[in-house]
Amino acid sequence: MDILQRDKAQLHEVLHGFGYFVKFWKDCDDLELGTKMLDRLQTRWKSWEQPLLLLSWLLHPKYKMMKFKDNISNLNHVYLSKWLVYYYEAWAKARSRSILREFENYRKGLYPFDEQTINQFEDNILSFWEWVYPLAKELGYVAQRIFGICVNAASVERLWSSMGFLHTKRRNRLHVSK
Repeated sequence: MDILQRDKAQLHEVLHGFGYFVKFWKDCDDLELGTKMLDRLQTRWKSWEQPLLLLSWLLHPKYKMMKFKDNISNLNHVYLSKWLVYYYEAWAKARSRSILREFENYRKGLYPFDEQTINQFEDNILSFWEWVYPLAKELGYVAQRIFGICVNAASVERLWSSMGFLHTKRRNRLHVSK
């Protein structure tokens, strides 16, 4: 799961990782260990901000509702759209006026959410949502916030480490020159 250690790992990749681990432990030869690990994953899942993770999958232009099971009542576009409204209003500090209409156009694959347009952005999801923003201001706003979230601190830790090295090096030069 090296993908989650990248500087620009995104929330939808957490779901990839979670799915990988669930499958791995379900297929584990050691049934007792597999069951314990699945219980731990379930506990971890309950502590996460699940709607945000699910929206990161839903708003990924290549995934949308793929891989969601149809028989789960709170895992459909209508249920998840209430979270779009919630996050928009919480982040923008304004009432939503068009997010559901924009989301429906996205769900149906209407321009600029059609496959031909999406494919031109390859794997740069954030650029896609920046480009779409003028035609889907509210949905684009939420998507940009979601795909702008860094899911690890590796780059920050490297920065602090570099700053510590520079600070130590500067301090050592100051002591030598006295």
